[in-house]
Amino acid sequence: MNNSIKSEERQGENKKKPFHLLRYFTITSLVAFALVAVSLVIFYRQVAVNDLIGIGESKNVALTQIFSNATWPEFASFLSSVSGQSVEKIRANPETERLRQTVLEQMHGLSVVRIKIYNLQGITIFSTQESQIGEDESKDDGFLTALSGGVISELTHSNTLDTFDGVIENRDVISSYIPIRHGDSGIVGVFEVYDDVTPLLVNISITQRNIAIGVTLILAVLYIILFIIVRRADNLIKQQFVEQQQADEEIQKAYKREENINEFFHFTLLNMIELVNRGNEKEELLAYLKQIKQQFDELKYWVPKN
Repeated sequence: MNNSIKSEERQGENKKKPFHLLRYFTITSLVAFALVAVSLVIFYRQVAVNDLIGIGESKNVALTQIFSNATWPEFASFLSSVSGQSVEKIRANPETERLRQTVLEQMHGLSVVRIKIYNLQGITIFSTQESQIGEDESKDDGFLTALSGGVISELTHSNTLDTFDGVIENRDVISSYIPIRHGDSGIVGVFEVYDDVTPLLVNISITQRNIAIGVTLILAVLYIILFIIVRRADNLIKQQFVEQQQADEEIQKAYKREENINEFFHFTLLNMIELVNRGNEKEELLAYLKQIKQQFDELKYWVPKN
């Protein structure tokens, strides 16, 4: 019984509290706006990076096609003959250096920083980084994809990278595995191209930062406008709540006053009946009637609110 009474009292206290619209709006809107801003910035970067990889891959495919058309016929016999030779013999072969110089001339002025050529067995028969010649990449997923006729690319960050012009640091490159096709011979090898896209990625980061600033400013302006509107609505809710409380208090006071008047009537009528039974004089009865009339005069000005 006591628990139910306490529960009703708690419910009554909760009902007396106004809805804090401004507080809920502030918390939920800030969280929602932050999620929207972060999502937009992340979405932009993901789309931009995916586009960058797609463009870089198309560029690397075009370079491979140029190499296949211009250089492969000249060095096809050499590249085929080195299969099965030792690493030292391949590196010492004069044709290796001549191929290297030819590749450097073709790639001069481009953003390509490394080229590797694999035979059909996955052996690196040429690389602009000489130490990689002879490496076995036959189980590499990129090589296997290109060997089956596909093209695969990925964006990676390298702390150090050996290039045509020496070692470079902190670079972002797109590496592509591309099948080499020559005439009707089908796939005759696999080309791996490393394209330096660091400047492009820096531009993406700058644009991402500008978008983040722009989105934040726009959402901030929107938040301020909505905050002003919601604050006004919150003030109206509080004002109506106060007015409702005041009206409830007036009604309670009126009901209490009505109870007091009823008690007075009850007491007065009992006294009148007693006086009549005792045969008291008329003056005392008139005095009680005047008191009743006065109570009625005061009561008629009170009209309960619905």
